[in-house]
Amino acid sequence: MSEKVVVPKFEIPSETTHPVIKIVAAIGLALLGTTAILGFAIMHRRSEQAAAIAKRDEIIAARLAEQKAAEDKAKAAVAAALAAKEAAKKAEQDKIAAAKAAAAAEKAKLAEAEPAAGGKHKHHHGKASAKGKGAGAGSAVASKTGDDKKTGPKSTRDNAAIDKLLASFK
Repeated sequence: MSEKVVVPKFEIPSETTHPVIKIVAAIGLALLGTTAILGFAIMHRRSEQAAAIAKRDEIIAARLAEQKAAEDKAKAAVAAALAAKEAAKKAEQDKIAAAKAAAAAEKAKLAEAEPAAGGKHKHHHGKASAKGKGAGAGSAVASKTGDDKKTGPKSTRDNAAIDKLLASFK
């Protein structure tokens, strides 16, 4: 037994892969790898496009919000201007009403004073014309109240119309 037994090597064709199949498998693996790389590249590009679209939409929304805020600010300014105009118009009407009320109060005061002066005033036509004071003072009061009656309401109406017209131009 000291001799070594040499067993011959036998190659069974079914145990080894044919070289063409190895080449086809290598090409398939290379194709699979490149397809995976291309897929990742396409997914990355689409995600960048989606991010760009989202950013664009955010910018558009921000600009629309700014525009809406500017429109609201302009509307508020117009409303404030209209309110100020109405307040000025109301103040002018109140001023006119106060002037009318003051004129009416003065007329009433003069009307109360006239009968009282007329009751106390004695008609001395001969003496008044001789002295020049009595008839002159009485006629001055009468002419004053007569002027107020002639021009008072007419001038008040004209002033109100003019004030109204001027207020409409403001």
